[in-house]
Amino acid sequence: MKKTLTRALLRKSLAATYASVASIQASLTDPDLPDDLASWLSRLALLNGVPFNYLVPDERMLPQESIRFFYLDQNWVTTLCDGAFSIGRNLTADTSNAMLNLDAAVLPQSLQKTNEFTTKVRSKKLGTDPPPAPTIITGFLLRSSLVLDYPSLGVNAYPKGGTPDDQDPDMLDILRLEQLGPKSDTMICLISGNAWRIDIHEAPQALHYGIDCFNDNCQVKTVPVLAVKNLHTFTITTTTNPNGTKVQSVNMSDTSTPTDISNTFRSPATRVLNMKALAGTISNANNGATIDAAIMGFEMTEGIGMVSFINQ
Repeated sequence: MKKTLTRALLRKSLAATYASVASIQASLTDPDLPDDLASWLSRLALLNGVPFNYLVPDERMLPQESIRFFYLDQNWVTTLCDGAFSIGRNLTADTSNAMLNLDAAVLPQSLQKTNEFTTKVRSKKLGTDPPPAPTIITGFLLRSSLVLDYPSLGVNAYPKGGTPDDQDPDMLDILRLEQLGPKSDTMICLISGNAWRIDIHEAPQALHYGIDCFNDNCQVKTVPVLAVKNLHTFTITTTTNPNGTKVQSVNMSDTSTPTDISNTFRSPATRVLNMKALAGTISNANNGATIDAAIMGFEMTEGIGMVSFINQ
């Protein structure tokens, strides 16, 4: 005999389904959170869209030319995501409420997927494979004119015992690194893991040839310039592979010697270096060794500016 589904039976069936967490989970055919929702919530978990005055309630907490480090409270993030899930929720003090049972049934798995998706936000923009889901998130807020004057600032973060000064460096993954608006002097950085040392540096494309001392205070351009370059000495070692191929390796000295390169400029008027004459000066400093493009690059390349912050 076919049973007619009445409103009373439907209400009874729904009440039985929502009566407990177990019955809700048993009735779900696909409990997984959709990817588009997980992606949206993961951006929220990385504080995208959170009003800035929620992060810094008072400007005195982040004055100009300052940096503030923090741990991201995962309980706060969970509450933030729970607030997003609360749209349309029936607010009640009843602890056996059906909506509370539904939250208990689906929220843990949904929050776990949201956490996994936090690593995909930045990696998707960079076109790289996402790192493992974070267990601890640390970070900093930087408010400085450097954010505006030096676009594309980079950040390297390391855990305790895994810094470049240790035997086995281990760089932490960056989850979010961006300027808070096109004209903002504030940058936010979120790091997957417990950061012990943070290096903030200029963009890698700032690498350039350079000298260490240049005195060009003379108004008359016929007066020679005074220039000094700290030159390293090097040794070239030639080895032969089992297949007979010869391989050369260059070892640069750790120390350098200030060397006058004033006479390597083409003319006092142009202030342009004569690279052949400069190569001769570098060769003389190395007992007449042949200078190729690689040696010239080692000698003349100036590194980018970097500042390190270490948790003491």
